[in-house]
Amino acid sequence: MARNYSLGIDLGGTKILAGVIDLGSGEVVSTAKKKTKVEEGADGLLSRLTDVAEEAMSNAKLPKGASVQCAGVAAAGQVDPTNGILLAAPNFGGIANLPIGAVLGKRLGLPVRLGNDVQCAALGELHFGAGKGVDRLLCVFVGTGIGGAISQRGRLERGATATAGEIGHLTIHADGRFCGCGGRGHLEAYASRTAITRVLLEELRRGRPSVLRELLRDGGIDDAAPGGTAIRSGVLAKAVAANDELVLETLHDAARYLGIGLASAINFYNPHRIVLGGGVVEAVPLLLELTAPVAKREALVVPGNAVKIVPSELGDNAGVVGAALLGAENGCGQA
Repeated sequence: MARNYSLGIDLGGTKILAGVIDLGSGEVVSTAKKKTKVEEGADGLLSRLTDVAEEAMSNAKLPKGASVQCAGVAAAGQVDPTNGILLAAPNFGGIANLPIGAVLGKRLGLPVRLGNDVQCAALGELHFGAGKGVDRLLCVFVGTGIGGAISQRGRLERGATATAGEIGHLTIHADGRFCGCGGRGHLEAYASRTAITRVLLEELRRGRPSVLRELLRDGGIDDAAPGGTAIRSGVLAKAVAANDELVLETLHDAARYLGIGLASAINFYNPHRIVLGGGVVEAVPLLLELTAPVAKREALVVPGNAVKIVPSELGDNAGVVGAALLGAENGCGQA
């Protein structure tokens, strides 16, 4: 039987990752990656999307006669999936109303569908990862921001405006910190890598001792970097390995807030399973270990005891696999 291939692109606040995916097995045949560089504006972002897509397809060694038939883009923000427009994306420096589907489709000569990044990641986990066979699923990915997606009976629930599952914008502290979206007290303002970075930078300015000073010495501390990228997840992981008091303290605080946010979602949606993923969780598994008991303890007793909280199985590839599946939903390939 002929194998079907789709291109998936994960457009995040710090990087763009593209991959050619075997739709039958979920295998990532080839990949390409670039920094997002939101400072280049909308045109620069579209150019980078095009470049990384073409590179991934060029790197793919497909069987004779096979080709990529469609594409999907998973974007960190609010999207209009019908028209392929990125409506609003706080982590992209104010870029809005960007017609990614139409522009990229014309440049690549492929039908292109656009979806929210964590909704796409959830699709990947549902088909090939930690969500396979799960009835009621909540996926939460912690990176530059915090995104979420929900599914029931193996189908993604996108909601009336395709924004269902946005757990990062649950209010956990009335009149609390400002979030990148402009709201106040949202979970993302307390437990994302952006939030963790801001706390760490402030503590370093206050003179707190930390191994971070040594880890960041070569490049300095770029507190003007967009989207909380001054301290990368890999740097956090090294600091945790060194038992750095400041970083561990900050992660414990972030995990407490994340656990409280998950507890609210458990009470509201009563999922069978929660999949935690994203760059921070991948690099620092301690965050999941700290978060899970808080979530189960703070939720109502019955749903809290029943829910399983597990790591993503697809890891960094969840978004590209899910985006490829999304692209195949418009008739090409077999999703």
